[in-house]
Amino acid sequence: MSVQSSLLGTSLHTASLSRSANRCAQQPTHCFKASDSGIQSQQTVANDQLPAESSRAGRRASSRLVQTLQKQVQKETVPWFQGMLQPWLDGVPPPLTDTVPPEQLADFDSKFVTVDGVRLHYKEAGTGGPGKPTVLLMHGLNGSTFSWRDVLQPLSEQGGSEGCRVIAFDRPPYGLSERPLTWPAGPEGNPYTSEAGARYAEGLLKALGIPQAIVVGHSAGALTAMELFKRNPSIISGFVFVAPALPSTSTKRVQRNQDEQKRKQDSKDGFIWRASLGQQLQRLYMRALLQNENAGLNYIRKNLQKRRDEVALGKLQVYADAEQEVKQAVIEGYLRPMLADDWDRGSLYSYRAFSFPSDMPYEEIRQPVMFITGEKDGALTQGAKKVADILKAEGQCSTEYVEYERCGHVPMDERPAEFLHDLQRFVTDVSSERQPTPDADSLTASVDDAPLPLYPPSKSAPVDG
Repeated sequence: MSVQSSLLGTSLHTASLSRSANRCAQQPTHCFKASDSGIQSQQTVANDQLPAESSRAGRRASSRLVQTLQKQVQKETVPWFQGMLQPWLDGVPPPLTDTVPPEQLADFDSKFVTVDGVRLHYKEAGTGGPGKPTVLLMHGLNGSTFSWRDVLQPLSEQGGSEGCRVIAFDRPPYGLSERPLTWPAGPEGNPYTSEAGARYAEGLLKALGIPQAIVVGHSAGALTAMELFKRNPSIISGFVFVAPALPSTSTKRVQRNQDEQKRKQDSKDGFIWRASLGQQLQRLYMRALLQNENAGLNYIRKNLQKRRDEVALGKLQVYADAEQEVKQAVIEGYLRPMLADDWDRGSLYSYRAFSFPSDMPYEEIRQPVMFITGEKDGALTQGAKKVADILKAEGQCSTEYVEYERCGHVPMDERPAEFLHDLQRFVTDVSSERQPTPDADSLTASVDDAPLPLYPPSKSAPVDG
């Protein structure tokens, strides 16, 4: 109804402009002619044909405008409404029949550990000698340990056979970690929040007897890294934010502004508030849609399966070079998690739980920080620059900002050699300055290091966004 009203209003406005033009055309006009005595103004009556021609031209312009608007509505608005309404009409979604337990999808080097009752999938390389650091790799939305396939082993080999220990894990509901369908009530219960991701990261490190690590967070993994910092600052010896999705306002700045209006304006400087009004309205409708179990599940399945089909064709849509060739093994690696049991419900619950904070306590960071971004990553790169500027202005930690030309959202895929070089350099610098840390606290956890059979990759999880 609103689209029709808007279209009708536009048509009436156009017709009004046309009538105004006709009236103006019928008014007497002034013409000038030269005479022996100079230029004389003479009032004449408009030609009888002018009003008719102007009226016809106005009607044609109005008709063209209406046709253009109709085509735009049919092309953009109608499909969007259909996409939003269809999940409500599809009823109860049938059970998935093409999924298996995550363990059946595991690689030969996959490992599992139970933390807070949730079975986490992780991989590690290197043993780490005396004085050698541990590096924890955390993926972003729709990523997994596969996101770090070109980093895990090479990074562990720096400095010879006793290089650093490198660990990557799948944060629920991604990769091959368990996707809980029920959980205890309370703020600590939901396994799909950024805070829960930080809790699992801390629990994993403690379960493996690691007192401290350099934390590398890609995209939303950077947000989880900051939540880990808020939870336990001493467990982090350094940060690497890769194409980070972080708020660009510090908590200190928000607290300084006592005036409520200024506080609101500060929050609007953040990542989410840069969206247009239309985008924010769509987000509100999405929240309502996802709160309904059946409609939300129908929507998640349809959109992620559509994305799966695009990725299967090599359309990852995260590289700066859209024509970059994507190897079949890479496609299968990104798609494999969509064969794991409950990938759809886990994704639904994750979308429900996701929230983007307006600020972070950057002023409290004392550990060294490196940013690695891509020139073509749009708003995320701009946000990373702002956060880097905040840290430099605070002057409490060393801050390095690296930006790759002609690179998009996944520097470790698009520029693997440069990425690995910069990451190795940072790890070396941090480890040379590291101070002794206390032993890790004990945490009840069961670790299964036995290799699992390799399950053939299949064509099914959208690429890390």
